[in-house]
This record gives sequence, C-alpha cells and structure tokens, in this order.
Amino acid sequence: MYSNLARAALGGALLSATLTVSPTTLADSIGSQCGYSDSADKAPATYEPCVFSQRQGYINVSVGGDVKHQFSPDGEAPGTYLDQDGNRVYRKKGLAEPGQLFQLPNRYLYVLWNPAPSQLECQQEELSAPQQCRLGDGNVGFTLQATSGSSLNTLTLTPIGLEIDNAPQTIELDGTAYLAELADLDANGWPEVYVYVSSAGSGSYGSLAAYAVNNGKSATPIYLPPLDANAQASEGYQGHDEFRVVENRLVRRYPVYLAGDTNAKPGGGTRQVQYRLVAGEAGWQLQVDRVVAY
Repeated sequence: MYSNLARAALGGALLSATLTVSPTTLADSIGSQCGYSDSADKAPATYEPCVFSQRQGYINVSVGGDVKHQFSPDGEAPGTYLDQDGNRVYRKKGLAEPGQLFQLPNRYLYVLWNPAPSQLECQQEELSAPQQCRLGDGNVGFTLQATSGSSLNTLTLTPIGLEIDNAPQTIELDGTAYLAELADLDANGWPEVYVYVSSAGSGSYGSLAAYAVNNGKSATPIYLPPLDANAQASEGYQGHDEFRVVENRLVRRYPVYLAGDTNAKPGGGTRQVQYRLVAGEAGWQLQVDRVVAY
C-alpha cells in the first residue's frame, strides 16, 4: 500500500528566502504560526499553522485552509485596517522581525514567521506546500512541519480526515527530524506516522516521534521504550542510530562500541533491533521483537 512513494524535502528555497525578508516589505505569502491572546503582553497558549499573505497593503490570514482574516488599509494612518466585517484593526509593535501582532476587536492575533525549516524528508504521495509535507493514504493522513537550528526543536503534526479529532499536535524534539514515513505495522487498516530524530552533538542519538490512527477517529502517540530497558539491545550503544520501516517492523540500526573504542571508530559491528507495534493498556507501544548483530 505504501510502496513507490516519492521523496521530497520539507522546506525549500522559497520559504528560506522569504524568511530573510523584512515584515515591512513582505509580499505574497509565507507559512507562519498563528495564535490568539486576550493581551498584547501575553503570548498565546497554543499556535497552529497558518498562511500570511500581503499585497499592496492588503492582508489575508488563512488558518486551516480557510481565510479567517481579511484586513484592508483604512487610509487614516499606517498600521490601521478594516477587517472583513468593517471593524477597525491595529497592527501593534512588539514582535519586530519574528512576526506581526494585530489588535482585533476583542482579542489579539499573533502571527509568527516559521523558524528555519529542518531538512526533514517525507516518503510521501504529495507535497501540500513548499514548507510542509503530507503523508496520506486516501483521505486519511498527516501534514508535518519541523524546525531546526537548535539542540531542541519542534514538530507540528496535523491529522487529516479523521472523524473526531484533527487538532494539530506540537511535539518537542531532542534534536532534528530528518525523515518521516507512513506505515501500518499492525495491519489494522489504519496508518501510523513515524518521524525520526537525531540529537545534536557527536553522539547523534536517535529518537522517535510517532502517532497511530485509532479506527479513523483520532490519533494518539506511540511509545518507544528507552533502549536501556533491554540489556541485549543497549550493550555497547553510543548513538549514531537510524530508523526505517521494513515490511511490518520498525527497524533501528546502530554501531556497537567495545571498551576503549573512540567515537569515530566503533569496533563491535552493527546491531539491528526490530520492533512490532502493539496496543497496550495505556496506548500504542513498540515492543522489541528481535535483536540481531552482524
């Protein structure tokens, strides 16, 4: 079902170039993060992906694919607008280069330019926008958007086509996401998404962000136990691991270090850990199925 999927980079020259443009000269559209607050001094509790468009002084802000805000210059003073309902809107100071802040009739709209995109790649069927990718099987799937440039980054994962809950999930990553795959490891007919992460520093320790679709209604996290919970798997482990989906298993491979080995020269060969997906009492989890050395 998921073979022959095209590979595409998350982020691209268009977004990277746009991020260097001053907000005062911004034209056309830019992928952003939007949130609402009741105060200009209090950041929103949550943000969601949006698109900010500006041309000849007219501003549109689309959230969830719909144009939620349309601002037209009112001609009285710079930074004052009328919204689609004729209400006055003010662009406020305070965010400078990271984005723009608008005073709406009864709340404040924060628009933050997305941080620099990571080099996350998706094995995917279609690319939904230059700054994000879509992994999908028919009408059900996910859009993914990740940041980079720091030891701690974020991944915004938004389900598509679920019956009950399609709310975006923002996940803190210990490192940078570099690859995402869609699979159905338990063969229940509903997909899971697996996002692979590599930590900063010479160790490049691997970690995982993953979600499973629950009977087409919602998506919940998949738990990966720490490697040191399995003595056979963790012996000689010092990072440099990679994940991939192979048939109906999640496979993790990494070099094995012997006593006295330097970080650059592991001498113990390679170990492969195979995980199967099971439904546990507290939710989905990956269980070690097999450990192989070669």
